[in-house]
Amino acid sequence: MNSFKWSKGLILVLILAPALLFGFDLPGYMTMHGKVIDADTLEPIEGAVVYAVWRKCRPGIGSGSCGTGPAKEVLTDAEGEWRITGPKGNDDPGYIRSIIGYLISWIGSPRIGYYKAGYFPHFTVLGGFAAYAYVNKAEDLEGIILYRMGDTEEEKRRFLDKWGDCHCYPFIPTKNPEEKLHILDFDFQYPTDVKRIPSFNVRTLYGVIGLKRAVTPAEKREARGLVPSMVTLKSRELPLLMKALENQPYSIEGRRYNDVQG
Repeated sequence: MNSFKWSKGLILVLILAPALLFGFDLPGYMTMHGKVIDADTLEPIEGAVVYAVWRKCRPGIGSGSCGTGPAKEVLTDAEGEWRITGPKGNDDPGYIRSIIGYLISWIGSPRIGYYKAGYFPHFTVLGGFAAYAYVNKAEDLEGIILYRMGDTEEEKRRFLDKWGDCHCYPFIPTKNPEEKLHILDFDFQYPTDVKRIPSFNVRTLYGVIGLKRAVTPAEKREARGLVPSMVTLKSRELPLLMKALENQPYSIEGRRYNDVQG
């Protein structure tokens, strides 16, 4: 009987160990998905590298200390669609995990990035945008979260004055938001009935990212330089991104891309 109880206890420990040690609860995984498009033409961008870099964290005085963790990458398809599955990550590991973290680090939330030669890799540059489908049945909210600073420095200043410190998102009420984003039945501009909703994790929502084109050689060099250094440290896990940054041809699943011509 004692051996049976011991075996049950061991099984329970083995089941819970990943959640305690690595900072995410079973099953502890999520699928992030979306579409990448040209911010001006609203046409899908095929062959863009979408990457996720998770953080590896340990506890510290006042706040945790995080470095780079595991990484994944995919290419957008002909419709600009992409999908990455990985750990949810945990930015608030709790007391027990914080103690264990002194011995074994936990996984924090991922950073998602986008790169295609000839485009700026961030939707936060002037002209770029991000839109996410949001449905909250409990509060009877359905619509699209749109983050777009504008096309000029003056529009950017007004946007930051209004939204920069509110810890919220600009929200546009509309029915069937994911379907509208999926088929691009949305103009990605602000109407007059913009509302505010509290900030939250948008990684689990379907999103459309509009990348601004880099036209001149100087802009293209600037665009490559905007990829964070923490990402380039993961070169072994992100070979497609490294080839794209070096203007080398890259391919996946029979699809071939040459950034020298991009």
